Amino acid sequence: MAKSARADIKRRFGQRVRDRRLSLDMSQEELASEADIRRALISEIERGEANPTLESVIRIATALRISLSDLFEHQ
Repeated sequence: MAKSARADIKRRFGQRVRDRRLSLDMSQEELASEADIRRALISEIERGEANPTLESVIRIATALRISLSDLFEHQ
């Protein structure tokens, strides 16, 4: 997979996390606390800069009350 394609996936994933978080009226700090991960990681993910582990993605999906497939859904 080309570097630009990977960057696009990370950007879209981060946007989905941010959109869902905001729809739940959650701050990054609240999401980080619910997911038991660093707030800085949430910020990096939302900016499309992080490469989170599967464990972190599962924790985020659970905290956002969304399925993994919905979190990765292409829109």
